Amino acid sequence: MNFFTKKLKNFFSVIFVIAIFITFTVLTFSENSEFLAIGNLKIVRQEPLVIKREDLNITIEKNRTIKVNSVYTFENIGNYNVKSTFMFWLDTNVEKTDKKDFSNKNTNNRGKFVKNIKFLTDYKKAQSLRAVINFDESIYENQVTDNIQREWFAISKIIPSMEEGKVAVYYDLINTKFSRNKDFVYSFDLVENFFNKNKAEILYVNIYNKSDLKIKNIDFKDYEFKNISKNNKKEHYQLLEGGINLDGKLVIKFE
Repeated sequence: MNFFTKKLKNFFSVIFVIAIFITFTVLTFSENSEFLAIGNLKIVRQEPLVIKREDLNITIEKNRTIKVNSVYTFENIGNYNVKSTFMFWLDTNVEKTDKKDFSNKNTNNRGKFVKNIKFLTDYKKAQSLRAVINFDESIYENQVTDNIQREWFAISKIIPSMEEGKVAVYYDLINTKFSRNKDFVYSFDLVENFFNKNKAEILYVNIYNKSDLKIKNIDFKDYEFKNISKNNKKEHYQLLEGGINLDGKLVIKFE
């Protein structure tokens, strides 16, 4: 018994050390990253899918957590069943360091900006996969370095021929620091793998602001968001458009 007890204690000691190391790497990496934008769903390869509509709800809570609900309705107009991978992404600044690091620490950044993530296909919970890439490009106004880390979140779904299917993703965004930057960026940039490229028959956006910051304006191409707020404590802006290209960026600017 003493032999097994000793082995068990050594096992838990190793687990404890590993946990401390992981925690340390998460904290040290997190200090060197900054939220830039969140991107919407896209598909990996060209498919005969029509975007019937996107329903997007963005809610800025009192504690400045941002809740995002995005629901897509697709139609398969092809003569075969389509199994495609649907993805969305999150971009962050990552400060460059002089020392090369091959430990893949960036995978430990999970949870710093996005939490409570949930995928649904036809209103049923779906499992997701995640990958991380880095690229050098200047594409955001508030970008402080040329090094961007992009986290991909993906699910697969089969849409039968001549039928519709829904794909949804719900998540909370934290630590975005939009109150300091005075803006929040949601990207509509889609690859042109859909039928009719990336045009949606209907785009319906609702933006709710419960925070103590007031919305100055909402920029998305030249579209005008209607202010349908019922009181000063909860701002509500709405956009309903048809035949709209899902590209460009929606930027919420605060006073």
